[in-house]
Amino acid sequence: MKTIKDMPEHNRPREKLREKGARALSDEELVAAILGMGTAGVDVRTIARQIAGLIR
Repeated sequence: MKTIKDMPEHNRPREKLREKGARALSDEELVAAILGMGTAGVDVRTIARQIAGLIR
């Protein structure tokens, strides 16, 4: 499982939000930026994908 730390900095949700603003992020990236971290068994990107799926 690839974590946020494995991603290039310019592709990480929080950094992208800071550099480009909210409009540049997908719903999933915005949710991940808000949550900040996942749980011991589930990474933040998976949780964000599930939450973003609920609002579509």
